[in-house]
Amino acid sequence: MLKIYWHTVDIVIYVVLSLFFLLIYLTIYFKAMIDKICYNFFSMMDDICEWVAKKIAGPRCKCKKKK
Repeated sequence: MLKIYWHTVDIVIYVVLSLFFLLIYLTIYFKAMIDKICYNFFSMMDDICEWVAKKIAGPRCKCKKKK
């Protein structure tokens, strides 16, 4: 019984450490891709918010302040 317990603990530790290593490796490897995906997502959200603002309040004023 005790031997099965330690084998189970050993396997769980190896799996957790393997997943942790894989997560770190993928994060480093795909960092540029993840940044690009986040940038595109937030850019799309900004465009949607701007579209909603234009529908609610109308287009922004393009006039300049005169001195």
